[in-house]
Amino acid sequence: MNKTHGRGQRVLAAYPTRIGFGYALYNDDTLEDWGIKWAAKGEEKNKVCVRKFKQLIEDCRPDILILEYIPDELNERRKRVAELINALGQIARVNHIRLFRYSRGEIKQAFEKHGITTKQAIAEKIGDMTPELQSLVPPPRKLWDPEPDAMTYFSAVSLILTYFQFAGRE
Repeated sequence: MNKTHGRGQRVLAAYPTRIGFGYALYNDDTLEDWGIKWAAKGEEKNKVCVRKFKQLIEDCRPDILILEYIPDELNERRKRVAELINALGQIARVNHIRLFRYSRGEIKQAFEKHGITTKQAIAEKIGDMTPELQSLVPPPRKLWDPEPDAMTYFSAVSLILTYFQFAGRE
């Protein structure tokens, strides 16, 4: 999946979910890597994710980390994920990686100029913008179906594109 060999500004996003976390890595404005780091059922998911995240940042050497911001009123409902996001943010600080966080509302705001506000529509737009991901866009899900696993790395890409929109280039 590695497409570039130069060293520009490396932006990594991690998006924790029930299965582990999805990630995306951009080198300047080029998608360089993406995927899912799995935490199997029965494992202590946050410990597994932290270990895999540490290895990921060692391999990727990002300059910037983007994580989801979970408002306090949602922290209790998504407690494990909120704790994991905080742990990943702490790892970034210890490793002197600049940290940005964006809420679901801010992600939607970044895509509103395209008339897009749903996760599915955002994933489809990302697929249109990113040839490497176009064939991986999950089909729309039924209300009773769980979110497709691939949505984790589309969510990570959406975090990076939100950063590009709001924080801009340095």
